[in-house]
Amino acid sequence: MRLSVKELAEFVHRQGDIHYRYQSATLAQEGIARQKSFQRDRAEGYQREHRVSATFGELEVSGRIDGWDPASRVVEEIKTTRADPDDLHDHAGDVHMAQLRLYGAMVALADDGLADVRLRLVYLHPVNPGETVFEETAGRDDLIGYFETTCAIYAAWIAGVRARVEDRNRDLTGLAFPYGEFRADQRRIAKYLYRGFRDAADWLVEAPTGSGKTMAGLFAALKTMGTGELDRLVFLTSRTTGQRAMEDALIDVVNVLETEHALTAVTVTAKDRICFAAASPCDPTSCEYARGYYERMPAARRDLLARRLIRRVEVEAVAREHVVCPFELTLDAMAWADIVICDYNYVFDPIVRLARLENQMFARVALIVDEAHQLGERVRDMLGSRLSRRTVKAALAESGLPAALAKGLRSVDRALISIGRESADTECEIDEPEPLLRATERLLAAALETAVDAERFPSTSAACFEAFQFAHLTENAADSGFHYIVDGATRDLEVQLVCTIPGDHIRACMDRFHGSARVSGSLTPASVFQEIHGAPDPDNVVISEGCFPPEHFGVFLVTDLSTFYRDRERTLPQVTTLIQGVCTQTTGNYLVALPSYEYAAAVADTVVGLDSRCQHPGMTAEEREDFISWISEAQTGRVGIVVMGGVFGESVDFRDGALDGVIAIGAGLPPRSLKRDLIANDTVAAGLRDGDEIAYRQPAMTRVVQAAGRVIRSASDRGVAVLVDPRFANAAYRAFLPSRWRVRNIGSRGVGREVGQFWFGAGECERPTWETAC
Repeated sequence: MRLSVKELAEFVHRQGDIHYRYQSATLAQEGIARQKSFQRDRAEGYQREHRVSATFGELEVSGRIDGWDPASRVVEEIKTTRADPDDLHDHAGDVHMAQLRLYGAMVALADDGLADVRLRLVYLHPVNPGETVFEETAGRDDLIGYFETTCAIYAAWIAGVRARVEDRNRDLTGLAFPYGEFRADQRRIAKYLYRGFRDAADWLVEAPTGSGKTMAGLFAALKTMGTGELDRLVFLTSRTTGQRAMEDALIDVVNVLETEHALTAVTVTAKDRICFAAASPCDPTSCEYARGYYERMPAARRDLLARRLIRRVEVEAVAREHVVCPFELTLDAMAWADIVICDYNYVFDPIVRLARLENQMFARVALIVDEAHQLGERVRDMLGSRLSRRTVKAALAESGLPAALAKGLRSVDRALISIGRESADTECEIDEPEPLLRATERLLAAALETAVDAERFPSTSAACFEAFQFAHLTENAADSGFHYIVDGATRDLEVQLVCTIPGDHIRACMDRFHGSARVSGSLTPASVFQEIHGAPDPDNVVISEGCFPPEHFGVFLVTDLSTFYRDRERTLPQVTTLIQGVCTQTTGNYLVALPSYEYAAAVADTVVGLDSRCQHPGMTAEEREDFISWISEAQTGRVGIVVMGGVFGESVDFRDGALDGVIAIGAGLPPRSLKRDLIANDTVAAGLRDGDEIAYRQPAMTRVVQAAGRVIRSASDRGVAVLVDPRFANAAYRAFLPSRWRVRNIGSRGVGREVGQFWFGAGECERPTWETAC
């Protein structure tokens, strides 16, 4: 097993606190330049970047010594930082000295003639001259003993992990499908994904809600682990419902394993949701869970991993018991787990991506992306950023701001004002804003120099982070597929970096994994999503018909009633009549999905005689849960009026049988915008396909299909979807409707009657429709 000197030193010897001030002390290029300058005048025999390696049992440790002078027997480890070197040494000196001693030991092991070695830990400022040196001389035997003791501690940990993994594989080799029988088509999905994880292939899987795709993917990954051909599964989900579905599936798997099972899974909860001291920065002076974290973490990590299925509640309990940061503890435990459940950004966001998802023990990692219809839009957002004058002004308003920071902020503000004048306060595309980027660099240099006190200057800390994101993402932006946009009047102006084609980045991220599956109930047409995702194998597609008979789901297209923005007020009475006509056919519950809050509120105000509730902006978590509970009480005649693409329109699980139907009013097209026009233009320029299809129709129709997907949750469910908009008559829009749907065209005046016939049959006594009842 190979590992670096730094990895070994950090695992065994890291002590002290979590402290945001020392997490990024300098930029990489600055450190390289300053180190070269420092080493320029060394003696002829002085060796820079000297490679060394040594073994201990099955461990092979390697690294590069910053400086090695055989003549004077000096080993140098050089750190470049803007922080006070004495403070940094107090914070991280244990690891820095451990690296230095391990290097000294490896030099001694390579040269039997060395009796002792001089060890020099050097701290340099990236700009200012001078250095701070911590030096010691260590004997050969002491150094070799230090190396062997350090390796023995790490090797003992790895031996324990290996033993658990071997037990896990034995458990999984004989794992039976938890539910006894597969649902219809569930076995086929599992077989494709098993082969994909085994052979490192990438698949796109469309399967409707209730088809068992979560368990199919999990079972396939676990069986691949059992054969020793896979080390870990990472399950990405953008919503808590997807997280809960995977956690529930794991519980079902554990129930068929032995009581003392070895399978370990960790759910990563967002830092702002799990933090015990959310109002405080990660600073040991203000947070007891950051203070002394690394001394207490090993015991906490051991206790947490012993719990096997590690959800938020388990993390919080262990973190409170050991008084450690719950988020950092999650990440430290995650590195040694078999299954990791987390959000998209931990894989696809270049700033917060978790490198610890792969390591020597877990090198072959499979990836499942749940709700993959969202992936393209989410990654565009991750690769884009904005720099707002409003944020900069809020920072400048803070009193007592250090002069260097104030100067940097004013420089950014002047650059933004200049851009606003040139753009005449209109939304427009601009060339790369070089003066703004230079001003941003000066601000970040000042921030690194002065170490922003986030507790005292929260707005300045926010402005510096916004500037960091903007600068970092700009630096990594490709030549094509990225644009700069100016938006807003000069007073509130912001400059946006916009990503239009995320496929190359998505593909590069997926290439790091040993096979992947992007899964959703709305990935039609598959070619569109394969193109958006930059899929390397466009033909690797699985389309599942699901587990319910097609006749259980009635889909009615109403194309003679305009929902265009200009017609909404005129057709509102007809829309209301249609809703009432459909919803009174049964005593069940219905969801009415509309393109905007404004339209939803207008419909809610005109619907009479129905027990209805309307989604409104800014609903709290408690209000959302209450709405879901309210609409999930089956056969209560309730009507939920919601916004397409919102928390109730997709990826939400209502109880089985809760809804008798969904009425989608409008195609949900995003408003025309410069950003979406750029997406369309770049799609055409890249020779891909119809630009409007990617920029406008795909996000719109995905919302419609997702809303309709809330109806059928199990094989026994029946229900209807009524889609109302003239554009549904257009083949370009209908191409996004799943092939498993049986679609019927119907006039708006007869839709209530047709829905009644779906429920009760044309030969039976029909229930009175709303029209006849009136």
